[in-house]
Amino acid sequence: SGAPAIPPAGTLVDGLAGSISINAAFDPSAGGNPALLRDGGANGVAYVANTGGGASYADLLIGYSNKLDQPMAFDTSTGIAVSSGVSDYAANAIGWFEGVRQQASTNADNKQALAARTAEALSNDTGVNIDQEMSLLLDLEHTYQASAHMMKTVGDMLDSLLAAVG
Repeated sequence: SGAPAIPPAGTLVDGLAGSISINAAFDPSAGGNPALLRDGGANGVAYVANTGGGASYADLLIGYSNKLDQPMAFDTSTGIAVSSGVSDYAANAIGWFEGVRQQASTNADNKQALAARTAEALSNDTGVNIDQEMSLLLDLEHTYQASAHMMKTVGDMLDSLLAAVG
């Protein structure tokens, strides 16, 4: 029949999702007829549901749609409702994936913050601490200003003394 072998329940098969494809019986580019989805008969004449060939026949499509909402059992390890329809399961899976994505994003943010704090601590211990160096530079500038002011005062005093003696 051309279908891939279905693995036993609970078996993980790498690349299985990549083998999913459109049945050639429905694919016009492979010589198939998409109307077979509506009418049935993809696997032979014995499976034709629309025996009259009516263009408005929809019973088979409605049946497919109804099957999507019928409860079926799912593996409990997914963390999603064990018994639900495929539609509900898909909606719940999207919510579950979003929760996993948010948790991964939070973990990444936390690790990034930890890395930044670790790099800062390492820099403070082994490298140049900009804040400390700026503080020392300001202290040096204030000391220079005080020394310059004192030198000017001493110079003014010497000028006054020489003017008085001279």
